[in-house]
Amino acid sequence: MDTSVELVIRKLLSAVDTYRATDLHLSVGNPPMMRVAGKLAPVPDQPLLTPSFMETIVLSWLDDDDRERLYEKKDLTVAKTFENKKRFRISVFYQQGHLSAALMLVPDIIPTVQQLGLPVAAQQLASVNSGLVLVIGPYGSQQDLTIASFIESRNQNTQSHIVTIEEPVEVLFNDNRSVIDQREVGKDVPSVAQGLKFILEEDVDVVMVTDLSDHDAMRMALQVAGSGKVIYAIMNATTIVGALTTIIHSYPGEDQDQARSELAGNLAGVINQRLVTSVAGDKVMLAEVMVPNDPIKNIIQTGELAQLPNAMQTSVGDPGIRTMTLAVQEAAQRGLITRQDVDRLVPQQRRLT
Repeated sequence: MDTSVELVIRKLLSAVDTYRATDLHLSVGNPPMMRVAGKLAPVPDQPLLTPSFMETIVLSWLDDDDRERLYEKKDLTVAKTFENKKRFRISVFYQQGHLSAALMLVPDIIPTVQQLGLPVAAQQLASVNSGLVLVIGPYGSQQDLTIASFIESRNQNTQSHIVTIEEPVEVLFNDNRSVIDQREVGKDVPSVAQGLKFILEEDVDVVMVTDLSDHDAMRMALQVAGSGKVIYAIMNATTIVGALTTIIHSYPGEDQDQARSELAGNLAGVINQRLVTSVAGDKVMLAEVMVPNDPIKNIIQTGELAQLPNAMQTSVGDPGIRTMTLAVQEAAQRGLITRQDVDRLVPQQRRLT
């Protein structure tokens, strides 16, 4: 790589470190931009990025297989550790015919569930014996850190064989009391669904999936959960009702009764989380948690999912239930968010369907 390009990369990484940025955005015709305290700002003293610079820098981050996939699909996500030991999730894509990249910093240290600000109702899901645990929420709500914290908790406290299926491998785990195998889709397994199928035939205790998005993978995830293993998975959904509906609809119509039965029997819990800006300007985690009790299992079994919000509201005293409304109100009582935030967030959360 051209030494001048290497120098720019070092300066950009140094700026991310100095300003404690979480993201770096690179696109032709713009200066490098970084996200600091939730807001985008240009990296100081950097020129507008050129097509040749972006071509050089992006391709230097990719191996031959990655380049082939990029040319074919025009979009690619990889992870890379740079010489300053910082690791980034890198999304590469085209815009107006030019390569662009968005880099998200991967934390050096995996936070605990408590450090993430998750409630006690969510913390118990770190030690379930079997079943499917879903983590959902809007993009950028740290779902990846939540399931990573669960895996690290088990790594430190149990003697387990843990397998992750990731797109790409982001957080790098170090074996402690457990053995952890990290498999990347496209390199180690052909797909999430196929990776889960392999796991059914292997001696595995705990599974982590960072993107449970296609129907085959959803059906395989329920099979894995039903086999007595624990599976933590991120789903692209913003409500609990929406997530469960998507899983049930991943089955053909004639099999959806079976899907509801399997889901009712094997769902260990759902965490719906989101980050909001606090009064102090930093980020606060708000989390809704549902560990199914008997009434909720019955609702899932019968398919009347529209009743879930009311069932959760009437089960607030249950240690495994925490509504988003309660999370928002408690954050306001602690002075973390304003009354205006409550007015904005609570009505939205009541529309769980």
